[in-house]
Amino acid sequence: MKKDCATLPPVTVATGPHPEVLREIASDGIDLAIWERDLDPALVREVAGLDLDSIDDLLLACDAGDTDMQLSTLQRDSGYPESPLLCADIAALAMRHTVLLGERRVRIRLEVVETDACSKFHADFVTLRTITTYRGPGTQWQRADDPGDQTINEMRSGAVGLFKGRLLQPEPSVLHRSPPIADSGESRLVLVIDSIGSG
Repeated sequence: MKKDCATLPPVTVATGPHPEVLREIASDGIDLAIWERDLDPALVREVAGLDLDSIDDLLLACDAGDTDMQLSTLQRDSGYPESPLLCADIAALAMRHTVLLGERRVRIRLEVVETDACSKFHADFVTLRTITTYRGPGTQWQRADDPGDQTINEMRSGAVGLFKGRLLQPEPSVLHRSPPIADSGESRLVLVIDSIGSG
């Protein structure tokens, strides 16, 4: 029997293979947009060559247009080898993030995760948050608006998730977390981008 449309749960997640899907986050009914991209093989090799035990986490606040240059300098000071493809990809994602909100400045965090930090499902006190995992298991997400659906979904490595935060959606329909990896021996290299002014 066909269900009445009024009884169907709302669509809160948009996914697609092209970056344009990220624009769907502007829709009232969308709390998460996922660009299911495949990373360039050269970028995958560059990231695979990083010694995650010898590099420091990076935190940068800047105009999105200056990301590539400033990140290159910061990486050298933090133990990274030359990583031009990684810098260029982060800069491109920073520009996409600012276009969506019409803002210029971003806060960028590139960190190595080896613990179960942020392992509880939550929504951040930000406007929008961009998350991608360059290496290791991807960010997990779960619907919060349907108590009957406790499915844990996991973004694949390289995919870009754009999450609507509590400053735009006080009662979020989608929650996310870092996948529990403490006992797995795995490490993750994760990028987070927020607009300046977000928490």
